[in-house]
Amino acid sequence: CRCGVIHDMNDIPAIAEHNRRVVEHFLAGTHAPDLSGLSVIDETVDPSIRGYGFPGGLDPVDLESYKQFFRVFRGAFGNMTFKIHSLVADAHHVAARFEVHVDHVAPFAGIQPDGRRVVFEGMALYGMKDGRIVRTWLQIDQLSLLQQIGAVPVARAA
Repeated sequence: CRCGVIHDMNDIPAIAEHNRRVVEHFLAGTHAPDLSGLSVIDETVDPSIRGYGFPGGLDPVDLESYKQFFRVFRGAFGNMTFKIHSLVADAHHVAARFEVHVDHVAPFAGIQPDGRRVVFEGMALYGMKDGRIVRTWLQIDQLSLLQQIGAVPVARAA
């Protein structure tokens, strides 16, 4: 695939569509109800991956730390349902807006689990090169997540 090199402006729609499909495949695998394997990361993410804004300061710096983020997060939160609200692609980026529903099943942020169902929204911008993810800028509603698991008190109106 020549997805990182645009030789002809007519290539842009095909490259954007390919990038969108790569990210859809990545999200389907990493956010499936059970995380039976992380091979989707090897299929869709470049070894030079860098991540920014990941919860707990777990910003990935390579494929293994990218996988480790999913192992840690998915170990603490099970029974995931994941909905993509919007997915927009061009020749160099794919943006996703999503909603996550999970059960708090193991310690996270020093908080013991109580099995509570947690819901939060987020957005990610994926930098693409040659049809693979090379950068991930992640913004999730961390305050809502931490409030729902009891790590941060919920402000009460006076």
